[in-house]
Amino acid sequence: MVDSFSSDKIQCEILVLGDGIAGCSAALTAADCGARVIVLEKAPKDIPHGNTAFSGGSFRRTSESYSADRFYSDIMNLSEGKSDPELTGVVVEGSQKARNWLTELGVPWTRRSRDPAAADQAEGQGKALAAVIRRAVENKGIPISYETEGLSLIRKEGRVTGIRARNKDGLIELNSRAVVLATGGFQANPEMVVRYLGEGGAHLVLRGSPYNTGDGIRMAQELDATIDWMDDFHGGLIYYGYKKYPEVGAMAGMRSMKKYEVGILVNQDGKRFVDEGEHSSEKTYAKFGKIVALTQPGGVGYVIFDAKNKNIVNPDYKGPEMEPVEAKSLQLLAGKLDINAEGLSATLREFNASVRDGKCLSITPPKTNFAQPIDTPPYYAYKVTGGFTFTFGGIRTNSRAEVLDRNLKPIPGLYAAGEMVTGIFYGNYAGGSSLPRCVVFGRIAGEQAAKYAKTIM
Repeated sequence: MVDSFSSDKIQCEILVLGDGIAGCSAALTAADCGARVIVLEKAPKDIPHGNTAFSGGSFRRTSESYSADRFYSDIMNLSEGKSDPELTGVVVEGSQKARNWLTELGVPWTRRSRDPAAADQAEGQGKALAAVIRRAVENKGIPISYETEGLSLIRKEGRVTGIRARNKDGLIELNSRAVVLATGGFQANPEMVVRYLGEGGAHLVLRGSPYNTGDGIRMAQELDATIDWMDDFHGGLIYYGYKKYPEVGAMAGMRSMKKYEVGILVNQDGKRFVDEGEHSSEKTYAKFGKIVALTQPGGVGYVIFDAKNKNIVNPDYKGPEMEPVEAKSLQLLAGKLDINAEGLSATLREFNASVRDGKCLSITPPKTNFAQPIDTPPYYAYKVTGGFTFTFGGIRTNSRAEVLDRNLKPIPGLYAAGEMVTGIFYGNYAGGSSLPRCVVFGRIAGEQAAKYAKTIM
């Protein structure tokens, strides 16, 4: 590695910033194409970092029982048609090949999804997945420089030719023929969160890496890259215990609530505010987490259910105060929580009276599926809030992973992949679809950067 600003020597052909699954995929693919690669990572080596390590390891992909059309429709429908059709199609069509490539690297899979056609899960979840792919990078002989923070991109004669960075020895300058940015979103940057999401963003509980502070987005912006959808994010509905006891999820990642759709979700006034039965929880947890944190009093909500569903609703939490709050009556339940007792009772009376064939369509908001009366004591509640997984907004790229400027023209020599790139997820999120997005476009970025590098003398 170089340790000063003085050298004009090209240290490598491809510089990759970030050693999450997108960055490692780019580095491995570029090396397979014959390029000399160096990876820079802001975090220390021997701690969980990069959102891959904090994920559940779910990997949505096409198969004989889960067609490309269905996968594509799931993303497009959940985004209400806002997802970029071309980028979405690239992810869908490449998802099974990406999964097979990870298998070749040594990732073992176990299927645990409630919809077994939709997602596989890495055995050992995201922490094990991250370890496998980083080991593959090391086995390939690609150096990873940890505790190295990117500061700014270098551009000469219109093209990106390297990066200025800081490591434990001070400022360094690395020169290359192309740069791949894979530094993640800005969810761990409080200033950016409040700037783009509003004051309610302060209620969100970080579920992933504390090193994802938007560095790549900022550096690309400084070269006039286009950014978009900065006010949107993946915000899982999580048990409030994670906020009270953050150390529980710090090493392995915070899991989202599951199977809450059999209950109702109320705020401190005891009022419902979402259609809990809009879809199964795999397709609403991201959306509802955002709504709770950004729009409800105190940034909290309560999942209310009764004895019939005591063993169904799952907080996916194994820490202090893991059991639900229990009471023999709704009034007593409200008293144990910060819920208006009269409001909660009125809500349940209206809800129970409107249940017809698993639906509550005569109330506002409706409950379009999974509805059943909540009338069998004892009654239970989990306090929930919004978990902040990753931001949907970021820089714009094309299908070749080239970063686009304000005129939507490629910035020569600059590529990007992973959670810092926008265009696919908007408003809601189909569980397990980010990891394939990261691998598919990570590999495209590595391949395209290597091809570009060969044209530069």
